[in-house]
Amino acid sequence: MTKLEYLLMYQKADLKKQDLENGLKTTESRKKLNRITKILREQQAILAKLTQDAESQQASLAKLVSQQQALEHDLDLNHSEMETLSADDEVTGEELTEFRQDVERLNREIGKLEKEVSALLETLDKTTEEYQKARSLGTKAKKEYDRLKAVVEVEKTDCAAAITTAEKEMDTVARQVDPTLMAKYKRARVHHSMPVVPVSNEKCSGCNMSIPMAVLKKLSAQDAIMECENCGRLLYQP
Repeated sequence: MTKLEYLLMYQKADLKKQDLENGLKTTESRKKLNRITKILREQQAILAKLTQDAESQQASLAKLVSQQQALEHDLDLNHSEMETLSADDEVTGEELTEFRQDVERLNREIGKLEKEVSALLETLDKTTEEYQKARSLGTKAKKEYDRLKAVVEVEKTDCAAAITTAEKEMDTVARQVDPTLMAKYKRARVHHSMPVVPVSNEKCSGCNMSIPMAVLKKLSAQDAIMECENCGRLLYQP
C-alpha cells in the first residue's frame, strides 16, 4: 500500500471514531440532559439570589425591630415622666406641652416603623414563597437530570466498545503511516475534522480555494500529498 492509502485508511478510522463520539453528543437523551442541566443552573442561580435577598431582608427587619423596641422603651419612659410631672404642682404648662410633643413624635416614629416592618414582612413572605417555588422546580429538575444522566451513561457504555475498536484500528494503521505525514495530519486535525481531502475541479474540496498550477503539477505525481496553502489540509489528486 502507498503512503496516501495508509493515510486515508487512518483518516477513515478517525472519522469513524468521530462519528461515534458525535453520535453520543446528539442523542435525544443527551439533548434533553443538556436542556435540563441549563434549567438546573438557572434554578440554582435563582435560589442563590433569593437566599441573598432573604438574608438582607431579615437583617433589615431585625434592625427595624430593634429601632422600634428602642422607641417604645423611650415612649414608656416619657409616659412615666409625664405621670410624675402631672402630679407635681410646680411643673409648668410649657414643660407638660414639651413632653406631650415628645410623646407624639415618638408615636409617629413608631407608627412609621410599624408600617416599614409590615411592608418588609410582606416582601419577605413573597421572597420565601418564590424560594419554595424555585426549590420545588429545582427538585423536579434534579430528578429528571438523574434519570437522563443514567440513560446517557448506558448509551456511553453501549458505544464504548465500538469507540475502542476504532481507536485500536487507528493505532494499528498509525504504525504504517509516514511519521512526517502523521505530524502534518495531526496539525491539520486541530482545525479540521477531515484533514485529508481530494482536489476537485482544481480546487481544495475542503475550503474551495483554487489550487495553483505548480501545486497541481506536483499532485499529479503518484502518491503525492501537498498542503493547501489556504486552509492547511492535506491534498491529494484522486
